[in-house]
Amino acid sequence: MAKPLSIVTFLWLFGCSFMLVSEVSYAQQQLRATVKAAGCVIPTPEGIVLGISTRFGDIRIPFGSHEIGETAQETAARETKEETGIDVDVRSLLQTFENESAFLFYCIPTQPIDDYSQLTPIDMLEIAEIIVLDPGTMLNHDGRKITNGWRFPEDRRLLTKIFQQYKTEQSE
Repeated sequence: MAKPLSIVTFLWLFGCSFMLVSEVSYAQQQLRATVKAAGCVIPTPEGIVLGISTRFGDIRIPFGSHEIGETAQETAARETKEETGIDVDVRSLLQTFENESAFLFYCIPTQPIDDYSQLTPIDMLEIAEIIVLDPGTMLNHDGRKITNGWRFPEDRRLLTKIFQQYKTEQSE
């Protein structure tokens, strides 16, 4: 039979757990305070889910501005939903930008994507079309060659590496 905790042991355990909760809460507050933007890379067997902007016609990773009180992961999930219509589970951090205030995460859809042609953004003022692009070949899931420029040209190199790694892991 387990021995009951003494009041000293109880207070020590409670005090330590309180300190841990306080430290975590403080760390979360600090992270929330430093987030400016976040987004998701969503690899699929045919390519990476991306958007073509309404205003400029460039290719973009689902990414956007932080709202007060959100964590970086919450911002990434919300922005991805708005720009692609896809609910995601935010997984690992892939990269940070802008003095570690913008975060790019590896994300997976909460539901399988059965038909890429049915993907539509919620915010159509920002995103005109959703594409599932092989960034190496610039071929869309439907076989179209995408000739649009990238919002940030370095995104293509990053996404090519991520997509090649994804395909390698899927074939193992």
